[in-house]
Formats: sequence, structure tokens, C-alpha cells
Amino acid sequence: MKARLILRRVSGFTLLQTVIVVAIIALLAALMLSGGGGHHRPTKRRSTEGALTAVTSVLERYHDHYGEYPEPANLDEASEVIPGKSYRIGGAKCLYQALTGDGNDAIKGVVGEAATSSNGALENDELKRIMFKDMPPSMWRKVGNSYIIVDGYGRPFQYIKADPEKKDTINSTYDLWSYGDDDTNLRATSKDTEANPALGAKWIKNW
Repeated sequence: MKARLILRRVSGFTLLQTVIVVAIIALLAALMLSGGGGHHRPTKRRSTEGALTAVTSVLERYHDHYGEYPEPANLDEASEVIPGKSYRIGGAKCLYQALTGDGNDAIKGVVGEAATSSNGALENDELKRIMFKDMPPSMWRKVGNSYIIVDGYGRPFQYIKADPEKKDTINSTYDLWSYGDDDTNLRATSKDTEANPALGAKWIKNW
């Protein structure tokens, strides 16, 4: 039996869940304010900021539950998300599965469970993995056969879990960002901004 992701309800609210709800309300408010013309880009940016806040809160819940942050199984996987533009989607696939519970094959090192792919619905054995109940449909989309977490621009959020040996992140936990209004540097990573801070000037990020 399958359950739609957006129809799950919460019987009570913890402090963390309240923070998540507030973030969702902020996101929905930003979406409703969308008009057009000069308001188009600012609304996308506000929506992205709300989504990033929500994802950050749920990642902390994931960490509290599993004792670690999810790690993408294939960080460099790429796909044409917008016609003519290819993005890395490995991190966004990992986030989708970690937050929704729909599948787990995009999360590296899953132990004790058979690897399953996402299908946009929840099987009975996946219900226990839900971290983000009632996720707004605007925060995820299907690209080819993959499901990903997206920003207000409809593009995949970029996410890298910190690795002390690789030292490929700025934060000691994880780097999470959207390219925001940057339409040029769409394959750059968080570490690239250390040598060139101007590179991430238009990004929406957690560092």
C-alpha cells in the first residue's frame, strides 16, 4: 500500500517540527506573493531562502535520528534539469530520499535495508523513514527517473557532506547551497568560492 508524501499528518509538534512548519509557512507565503515582472526574481530568491531553512532544519532531525548526516552515493551524477543546462543532482537526490523516506539508493552507506529507488510514493516500510512531513510539492520534482529537492528556481539544491580526509567542504558538517541568480557558474562547488569569494556572491548558501 502506498501513501502520498504530502498527505501525512502530525499528531503533535516538537520544537523542531514547529521550526519546520514556520519555515514551510514562510516558503508558501513567498510563493503566494509571486507576481511577475520586477518581482519575479526576488520571489524565487525568497522561496529558495525558505526552502534552504526548511532543509537545514530537517537535516538536523535526520542527524538526531541516525547520528550522522546523509551522504550522496553518487555526488557527481548530472542531468539536464532545465533545457540546455546540466546540473549535478547527486546531492539533491540524496536530500530527497533522506527527507521524504522515498527510496534510499542515493544515500551512501545505507545499512540493514535493501537498496530501493524513489518512485514518488511511500511504501509501508518507508513510512518510518519520513523526516519532512507535508513537504510542499514545489520543493521537489522528477528529472528523468530521479526525484530531487529543488530551489525556488526549479534547480537542484547542491549538497556535500563534510569528509575530514577529502576536506571538500567549507563547513565541518555539510555545505548546502543554491546557485540563486547565478546563471553562469552552474558546476562550481562550495570550495571554489574560497579562492574566489565573488563566485558565490549571488548564491544562497549555509556558509
